[in-house]
Amino acid sequence: AVTLLHLVTSHFPGFRDHAVYKGRQVFLYKRAQIFCGDVYGALGRAWPPAAFSDIQAITMFADYRVPVVLQTLGILKYAPALQDKVVSHQQLCPGSEEEVEIRAATVVAVERLRDALQATRGRAVAAVTLDWWLWEVGEAKRNDPSQPPLHRTLTVFY
Repeated sequence: AVTLLHLVTSHFPGFRDHAVYKGRQVFLYKRAQIFCGDVYGALGRAWPPAAFSDIQAITMFADYRVPVVLQTLGILKYAPALQDKVVSHQQLCPGSEEEVEIRAATVVAVERLRDALQATRGRAVAAVTLDWWLWEVGEAKRNDPSQPPLHRTLTVFY
């Protein structure tokens, strides 16, 4: 998975999802990781090269849907000023501190959820699998008016 991720990001600029956050470069690679996850999910059982032994190295796919699910589960909470912007449907600039914080906090939250599941179930759960499940939960409730709004960012990366 990591080899494919590097190949995709080195040859396709549209997959190089990164930002500078407080002077440090942050790599999120949402589209590249989802590509690796999709190859793994669609072909991993039938085609040995797609049965990535390192799928655990891929994080969740940081976008707009999973943060909402994590909020409803009480796992993720925005600072009041950021919450006000999201609720009022203000655009967050791609690569802005707020946008990167939402996406990075989502990755960290899913990693912690993954660790907790591993500790309680005694077996590893891939972040890819958690992402698929969380995204499906969010999609099932996308038209539910009781759900928090998505953050809005106009970007090619997700």
